[in-house]
Amino acid sequence: MALKPPEIIEGPKAPFWLTTYGDMVTLLLTFFVLMFAMSTINERKFLQASYSLQAALGVLEKNISVIGEESMAIGTTGLNEDQIDLLRSLDAIAELFEDVVLQEVASMEVVGPGQVVVRLGDELLFDPGRANLKPEARLVLRGIVQSIVGKTDQVWVEGHTDNLPINNVEFSSNWELSTARAVSVVRVLQKEGVPAEQLAAVGHSEYIPLGPNSTAAGRALNRRVELYISWSDQGYE
Repeated sequence: MALKPPEIIEGPKAPFWLTTYGDMVTLLLTFFVLMFAMSTINERKFLQASYSLQAALGVLEKNISVIGEESMAIGTTGLNEDQIDLLRSLDAIAELFEDVVLQEVASMEVVGPGQVVVRLGDELLFDPGRANLKPEARLVLRGIVQSIVGKTDQVWVEGHTDNLPINNVEFSSNWELSTARAVSVVRVLQKEGVPAEQLAAVGHSEYIPLGPNSTAAGRALNRRVELYISWSDQGYE
């Protein structure tokens, strides 16, 4: 009986380079599908997850929002009570700034383990060339104090101005104006419950700008008061 010749299996008809090209196109399609899916993620949730990861690693150096009460159980594994308490406090402050008006004149940045800077624009706090706090500014400061009182070991208040000279009856230079504004904020913080021994006030005049003093927008950014807040017993070491 004659043996049947072995069946010859033909290879792919397409050139090998086309197979590689097809794989690449498939990967690109997958990538863009993932990008589209990520674009629908709620921004606040994404930033919350980002903060949780950084807090767990002890690397707190991003200008981001914080975990809200609704998601406090997410991403806090491995954090101690001090860290979780810090997250709650920062989220309470962040909620104050969710107001559309406040978003333009207030911000919060984590600058180190257990250290935060809250920036408040002068248009929220003061009338031009004055150091008396507006009533609405007192409400914002009260909300901040309620979020941090009893949990911090230092609140360092710094006043800043733009480079436009001032010379009115009350202030002879931006040094006096920036310092007086910082002192006005300190007085309210103390009245609302922050211990006096935790407070300090300093004026920087025009010499630590955030933006260019050559533009109106830059000058508005530079006119501000910053609250540097340090939490006690943070447990981040």
